[in-house]
Amino acid sequence: MNETTEIWVKGILSLVALLVVILRHTRVGRLPERRAGQLLAGLAVVACAAYYNFGLFHGWTYVHHWETFHYVLGSKYFPELGYDGLYVASVAAQLESAPEAEFPSDIRNLKDNRIEPVYALAEQRAAVRARFSPQRWQAFLADNDYFVRTCQSAYLAQIRRDHGYNPTPAWTFVGRLFSGALPVGRRTLVLLGLLDPLLLVLTFLLVIRTYGSRVGALALVIFGLGYPWRFDWIGGAFLRLDWFAAVVAAICLLKRERYAWAGALVGYATMVRIFPVLFLPGVAVLALKDLLGRRQVGWVWRFAAGFVLAVVVCLTAGSLAGRGAKGWQEFAANLKKHSGSWLTNNVGLRNIFLYEAETFRQERVNPALIEPFAPWALHMERLSAERKPLWLAGTAFFFLLALTAAWRLPRDEAASLGVVFVFAAVLLTSYYWLMLVVLAFRRGWGPAAGWLGVNTALYAVHLIKPRAEATFGAMCWGLTILFLLWLAPQPWRVVRRRRPVPREARA
Repeated sequence: MNETTEIWVKGILSLVALLVVILRHTRVGRLPERRAGQLLAGLAVVACAAYYNFGLFHGWTYVHHWETFHYVLGSKYFPELGYDGLYVASVAAQLESAPEAEFPSDIRNLKDNRIEPVYALAEQRAAVRARFSPQRWQAFLADNDYFVRTCQSAYLAQIRRDHGYNPTPAWTFVGRLFSGALPVGRRTLVLLGLLDPLLLVLTFLLVIRTYGSRVGALALVIFGLGYPWRFDWIGGAFLRLDWFAAVVAAICLLKRERYAWAGALVGYATMVRIFPVLFLPGVAVLALKDLLGRRQVGWVWRFAAGFVLAVVVCLTAGSLAGRGAKGWQEFAANLKKHSGSWLTNNVGLRNIFLYEAETFRQERVNPALIEPFAPWALHMERLSAERKPLWLAGTAFFFLLALTAAWRLPRDEAASLGVVFVFAAVLLTSYYWLMLVVLAFRRGWGPAAGWLGVNTALYAVHLIKPRAEATFGAMCWGLTILFLLWLAPQPWRVVRRRRPVPREARA
């Protein structure tokens, strides 16, 4: 199945799912509940198969070698590689273990994220090589050699032009529990790649048990048919969805009133991916509401205790990941550097203030350069600085809408508003938007149906203009409109609910 066929099939399935949800909840042409449930359940099964490309995976393998190169080697050899050594060490190892293999002409220098000729990094290569003990270097030689001999040289060259290894030390500690003692090989990478499917199974079982089969089926449909997180991005990778499992499980546990565990899971997700901290504001609003209203607030302290304990444990674990407490300082510096990298598959509110017609036409992309998108990235950086007051105002406006909406929601739904806070505050690569699955947990059907509409439109945009700037630029606008339609009425509803009833009306 080629990409065009995949897009057509998943786009049609997304449209069918949208129609089922609409017909089920509208008066005209309304589907009987049982029939709609059967259709949704069937679509959930097909959607799960569709996510895995109906068993074709990546075409020639289940394993995502691009991802596992970074996450397996990066975590296993974190004590030596840190955040700046992966690519130069890989080249040095190839020179020793496979000098006959085709050699890359350039790689990304992870100290400053610039692509440079390999020969210019000889001194840095030697410095990173010196961090290894003889025994550890021999192990790295063997592990790196698997990728050199398994991946095509052009593919491996592109891998070394990516942006390096970027997880937190806390994730690295967890990752090393699995990757640390295993030699890299096909069997190892398949086993490591099965951790995410296992987490997904457990997560969606918890969703079904918490919210019922209908919501569970809708969540599976959103997961399986999502354009931004198709299997090609991180399917078959190594533990890329632990944060997602933790966030979804935390929302379920809020619903089930297991507050300490819910807080701990949000704390874990925050410490392995940072941005999940934005699932806290909605919960914080309800905590403030209960504190001001002098209601029972035991749940607040249990949730907070779970969160703080998880953060402390993760901070400690990250300090034991191989680079001591300084690993966190190195991560902070790396995050600052990485945040300056403008990617065409970034999604967030800020992009609607930056994207212009020339962005969609790729006018600032120069194929003659060693890094064709460098002029485009510089242009985006300049626009971001010039228009900072605009996108900051937009962020504040969306925060206000979401905080107001949270005031009158149950705790689990208030936590689900984290998707809005994330959208308003940061730019994330497309596959992180798997978090939109939580829209299925809403009591109203509008947000989930709205996302299915946006998702179907993204497949259509891809067929018309299959470029990341077009599809993910459209996604930014689609989510902006969806969240506005969902949240804009909320302040009025809160005011109307609190407005006192006139004495005459009470009489």
